[in-house]
Amino acid sequence: MTRHSFLIAALAVLLPAAALAQKAGEPFLDDAKAGVALRSMWFDRELPNGKSQETWAAGAGLWGRTGYWRDTLSLGARLYAELPLYAPKDKDGGLLLQPGQKGYSIFGEAWAKLKYDEQILTLFRQGLGANPQKATGVRSLQTDLNYLGTRDIRMVPLTYEAAMLNGAITKSLSYQFGYVDKVKDINSDKFVSMSRLAGVTTKDTGLWNGGLQWNPAQDMWVQGFYYEVKDVIRIAYTDFDWVNRISKDSYWRVAAQYSDQRSDGANLLTGSAFKTWNAGLYGEYGWTWLRLYAAASSTGTGQAMRSPYSFGPFYIGQRIKTFNRAGEDALMAGTTFDLAGFGLPGFSIDLNAADGRHAIDAATRGALPKWREYDSDFIYLFPKDSIVPNMRLRFRYGTVAEDFGTRTDRTDDIRFDVNWAVNFN
Repeated sequence: MTRHSFLIAALAVLLPAAALAQKAGEPFLDDAKAGVALRSMWFDRELPNGKSQETWAAGAGLWGRTGYWRDTLSLGARLYAELPLYAPKDKDGGLLLQPGQKGYSIFGEAWAKLKYDEQILTLFRQGLGANPQKATGVRSLQTDLNYLGTRDIRMVPLTYEAAMLNGAITKSLSYQFGYVDKVKDINSDKFVSMSRLAGVTTKDTGLWNGGLQWNPAQDMWVQGFYYEVKDVIRIAYTDFDWVNRISKDSYWRVAAQYSDQRSDGANLLTGSAFKTWNAGLYGEYGWTWLRLYAAASSTGTGQAMRSPYSFGPFYIGQRIKTFNRAGEDALMAGTTFDLAGFGLPGFSIDLNAADGRHAIDAATRGALPKWREYDSDFIYLFPKDSIVPNMRLRFRYGTVAEDFGTRTDRTDDIRFDVNWAVNFN
């Protein structure tokens, strides 16, 4: 048995007993928690070449964690299992299941946390990228904490084998620092090196990262992070986000971001040196049941932006396309309606459109097609006192037109997903 297998087996045996333990005067047991996250998704994408990707899958994430032993040590694990409900092999590619439309299971998380005061060191398999920017009552702007996160866009998120240290320096200033050795992709049961997931096949290297987040005032954040995969890529990122409360029922919000990406060392990613950048602006206005939002971004001509380890921080990351090709200028606008004020509590609708143009192929410098994408979400969240408290039903539709000048290609994307988190204690 390898050391990895031994640790996972030990956690799998320990956690159920700890989570179900009765009060015994020991926080390691008393504060133990366990639960399951149930998920099902139907995914159907019609491609311009006449082919389609279609999958209906169901899955669960069974998790458990202990409390802290002597306020120092906590253990946790999460087992993911996915199975096909409808998965024709000739419509593979939707990334809900493994290639060939196969189900799988894996201990995506199996970690130990060591705590000293407000500093926490997390070791081995873990999720990364939970964004602490949590202003209430506003639109969720980023699914991940910039370039190292979950990319939770299908059934199972990215998870990592890493040693990560984070905590508070002052009441308003926090940090993150660590080394990430391997990553599990969103439809895989294997962990591979960070360089492999980025697209390098000749060398296995990990990722060093570190950053700071400053919260100088209520609902205001400034942060900066740096990432480096030796001989592959370097990424520097910063952003600003501020929500200003006009009244009890209204607010406005402004945000800005900037990324710098470039090759590193032996340039294994593209075979030659490159550098590029992306800058974005975002604005939002909210009033009772209505939110209006818009964004603009521009990308340097050196290369398209890359985000192999997260969905990315980009304001214009849409359902089908992410508008950050080399040289691309993009605009996006949308609105969200909370229908509770119209007698439909739990119902909401989100509609948006994005436009990207001036993109080029970084290698040939030739023009790429203009993109225009329209996306919509229809969501129902069950109330807390229902038989399925906080279960979310979501129907999503997106369509993108690629304008080549002489022809226009169209991609249609339809999804329906069900998410329900159940805590055992």
